[in-house]
Amino acid sequence: MRHRRILPLALLICMILTSCASGELDRAALGWEEDWTAVGEIVASEQVPGFEPSENLDAMSASGLWYATWTSGEMEVRENDEGQRSEIYDAQIYLLIQEFKSAPKALAELEVWKNRERDSYTCGDTVTGTYADVSFEILPLLEGAETNPYSHGAAAFGCFGNYGVCAELMCREEFAGDALEIMEGFLSGLHFNGGEAE
Repeated sequence: MRHRRILPLALLICMILTSCASGELDRAALGWEEDWTAVGEIVASEQVPGFEPSENLDAMSASGLWYATWTSGEMEVRENDEGQRSEIYDAQIYLLIQEFKSAPKALAELEVWKNRERDSYTCGDTVTGTYADVSFEILPLLEGAETNPYSHGAAAFGCFGNYGVCAELMCREEFAGDALEIMEGFLSGLHFNGGEAE
């Protein structure tokens, strides 16, 4: 029997209370368009068809952690058996970037993130590919716990230098989009700021 779904991204950002304003970003120097969503100065995402930018938190950037979300559909507030309330959408994309001391440490942490995902979902065969010049492994999320409002989706894991990158697409049962196709499109629309990909 599966435990109640706890997003690995949520575990990693549980200490974030507020977002901090950052200095002006020179998008032109980075080659980033004005309508792209910048996550720190590390990566920018092109507009995601059918999704709207939601949260963009860099309150823990001093600790090497950046986080952003995109949502699709109307928001619904749900309350679990413990009285905890959460905002649920037809689908959500989560992007987490964490800085490590070295690329090997980032790769090791990615394995921890993947295992958390496998503990929460029945996963399909891993899909590997290069998107935005970064090598990613994508786990199709086929079935979650009955208590999880998001029944399926896809999760991607990659390294950009000494940064670990995790993207999740969580979908409700009624969401009609193809999770793998949407994830691949999202990853292809990322633009990293210099450096060398792993």
